[in-house]
Amino acid sequence: MSPVVRCGVSSIVALVCAMAPGATAGAQAPVITRRNTPATSRAISRAEAVALALSSSTRHTLARSDVASATAQLSAARQYENPALTTSYSSAAPQAHVTLDVPIDWPGLRAPRIAAARAQLGAATVRLTLADVLLAFDTDTAYTRAQALAAQADLLAATARDADSLLVLARVRRDAGDASDLDVEIATLSAGQLANAASVAFTSTATALLRLQRIMGVSTDSVQFVLADTMGFTAPTPVAPPDVTTGVPLTVAAADLDVRAAEALARLERRRSAGAPSLTLGVEAVNPGGPGGPLPLVGVSLPLPLFNRNRAAIARADADLVRGRTQLRQAQLEQQFDVRLAQTEALAARRRAEQSLRLLASAERVGALSLLAYREGATTLVSVIEAQRVAREARAQWLEDLAAVQIAERVQQLLSFRLSTTP
Repeated sequence: MSPVVRCGVSSIVALVCAMAPGATAGAQAPVITRRNTPATSRAISRAEAVALALSSSTRHTLARSDVASATAQLSAARQYENPALTTSYSSAAPQAHVTLDVPIDWPGLRAPRIAAARAQLGAATVRLTLADVLLAFDTDTAYTRAQALAAQADLLAATARDADSLLVLARVRRDAGDASDLDVEIATLSAGQLANAASVAFTSTATALLRLQRIMGVSTDSVQFVLADTMGFTAPTPVAPPDVTTGVPLTVAAADLDVRAAEALARLERRRSAGAPSLTLGVEAVNPGGPGGPLPLVGVSLPLPLFNRNRAAIARADADLVRGRTQLRQAQLEQQFDVRLAQTEALAARRRAEQSLRLLASAERVGALSLLAYREGATTLVSVIEAQRVAREARAQWLEDLAAVQIAERVQQLLSFRLSTTP
């Protein structure tokens, strides 16, 4: 079975687009606003961020350089060694000697050398695909975290505006004799605290955007992008678990190709114990008193393994083979564990998000009723502020849980990214 990579940059971007939740029109928590970012920032979608990361990130460039190096090694394994031309002169007849020493690259050495280089190239190609998939996953996850932080920042900004409105209401009621100066002071304190919290939240959002730019391979001297996609406020829908019956996981495929390369190298080192022969062709001339004209010279050079039977190289190749097989087994066990863990975490994240959504609806009803009761003089300002705090924390928790669901689903999609195989 020889694995063949059936994916590229375009398919990885398409996969991320298919995983991304649809943006809801008129979403309740829009992404970071223009007034909180530089005027030169431009909006970027999730798919555009992933495509830019795959084209400009240093991680992709490093993985591609490994493929280029492995390609060069395969070309070197296929090439034939150059012959050596030797000329000499002796006082004995014949006096002039010209020989051409041609190394014989016999199949017993050539075949395993090429097989090892081909397996190493396959492993490098698989690791390039794996690097691109992980890069797309990291970009997508950073985008989701920035979305959540931006939504929380806008939530705090809206709450701060509500606190200002509550402060105005407290002053009106105090002037009418329905509230005390203490209520006004409490409302002033609450409005100031929420304004500070909103400022900190927008700073955290800017940091998340810079972190996203770093993953994308973009300069981080300033915030250059704003998020074009918004977080949807629909109930999370479960995704199907990874299909573990077809294809090979990328990490396992790369480890398997490393084992194949190690096996070929072990065979090569064993066959090198006797050395490689060479063919000698030449002519001898200038033969005073003898037959005229050049005389042909043909010979075969056979190395004698008297002092060195290549034992050190064989031992190193055997150790590399044992290490490769162990790493293959470790990759298989880690893949099984990661699949199971991803399923468990995705299920738990969806349950938390559903519970948070129910609590959010209840908390917002309590906040609205408490504000209505305060307007009518049926409750205290402290109760209103507490109810609004609970509603604010419930919505913030819902945003965190929603982001956790999306990230958990990305992990499942990442684990389902597998390598097609052909006989």
